[in-house]
Amino acid sequence: MNETVGLAIIGAGPAGMSAAIAAREHGADVLVLDEQATPGGQIYRNVETVTAERPETVRVLGGDYTAGAALVRAFRGCGAEYSPRTTVWEVSTVARREDARAPLELGVLRDGVAEIVRAHCVIVASGAQERAVPVPGATLPGVMSAGGAQSLLKGSGLVPDVPVVIAGSGPLVYLVAWQLVRAGTPVRAVLLTMPPGWKGRAGGTLPEALAMPGALFKGVGWRRALAAGGVEVMQACDLAIEGRDRVESVRFRHHGRERSMEASLVLLHEGVIPNAHLTLAARLDHVWDARQHAFRPAMDEWGRTSEPGVLAAGDGARILGAEAAVETGRIAALEAAYRLGRIHVHQRDALAKPHRASLARHRRFREFLDLTFEPAPTTRRPADPAVMVCRCEEVTVAEIERVVVHGCPGPNQAKAFTRCGMGPCQGRMCATVVSEMFAERRHTGVGAVGHYRIRPPVKPVTVGELAGLVGTGVAPVDRPSTPIRPEHVQA
Repeated sequence: MNETVGLAIIGAGPAGMSAAIAAREHGADVLVLDEQATPGGQIYRNVETVTAERPETVRVLGGDYTAGAALVRAFRGCGAEYSPRTTVWEVSTVARREDARAPLELGVLRDGVAEIVRAHCVIVASGAQERAVPVPGATLPGVMSAGGAQSLLKGSGLVPDVPVVIAGSGPLVYLVAWQLVRAGTPVRAVLLTMPPGWKGRAGGTLPEALAMPGALFKGVGWRRALAAGGVEVMQACDLAIEGRDRVESVRFRHHGRERSMEASLVLLHEGVIPNAHLTLAARLDHVWDARQHAFRPAMDEWGRTSEPGVLAAGDGARILGAEAAVETGRIAALEAAYRLGRIHVHQRDALAKPHRASLARHRRFREFLDLTFEPAPTTRRPADPAVMVCRCEEVTVAEIERVVVHGCPGPNQAKAFTRCGMGPCQGRMCATVVSEMFAERRHTGVGAVGHYRIRPPVKPVTVGELAGLVGTGVAPVDRPSTPIRPEHVQA
């Protein structure tokens, strides 16, 4: 992987795979780097093995999941170089800033060997991550994310055999509940935490959502299947998970009355947000998406970011779903092919038209979903002083509020006082929560508060691995370090 490639794609999910296929159609040399052992991303995790060897899991997961097998087959056959089990820990634009013709550099780790990969164009298709859910008791054994439970089902065919309560908002809440019921798991209830009035907020976008009736009625079907399976679905607020050494029950308010429900496993989910650590570490411009309550890379209609040659696609750029990720991947690939001289600008524009039309429909439907499943303010900005905001460093709401009162201006400065965001996850789980807390208490916008300043490496790399860095052309000690420039975050 030491030679310079035309296009490097980070991530082999729907966006990354479709981008590779489209770029190869126009003769670009493509390298796809992905952490997983097989292509598919989170949404189609392990789909090749599941469809070939585990018919029972196929029945449980449903057609949307198995549809990814066709995309994986097309990706396998497109001729792109594919590097699985590869961690990308840096996207560096240093050389290009000094010389516009210089390639971009990617710091990667494969088989314990750190390398520098060079590419003339890069598509970051890093996917999404689940939003943190800081509620009382969320750190008890027996609490996990709904996406984590789904990953166990896809990866190993594991399903819970104890009473489960699923709480939160977002389509995945219904989907995971439906899948677990089909697998025979005793799902006691689905607790919906959307704030009051969510039906009224989303009602105005329903006519446009009907442009994708299949997606809309799919959710209706999940709800009906849960009712038929005896699963109680109810509105809930003031959620708290209780237990001594592990989960024992879930306490919540329903229609103004406090209720308690026994559970051995609680699955939490409040939607997904872009996994933007790589683009943040690369010092690309980011914006605060007030509708989706998350930071995302600032980009244009082609996926072009603030750094020439670096494009973003898929849910890592903006949460739109797997089918839309395929379209954004193809659009970004057409831009990359144009930049690499493989097609003319008129070809690029003409070829992108059907993908743009499809993407527009997905965006309208996503607006309906964002309004329907908006996380409650109390979830995004917890007020209970004892709630853990940063699990890695065990920092509570009370500690964040204390530094705000004492004049701490923002999340980055709070690190020095609390170590919040300095643990193994490097702020992935607490960053948006802390930014929203500062914004609320400072009476300003989240974009003005900003995000943690992320520095490479964004994934763990040992000193020994860096000492053996190959592909730089110079000794490791002579390689210029990445300069840190002021972070630019738009409101």
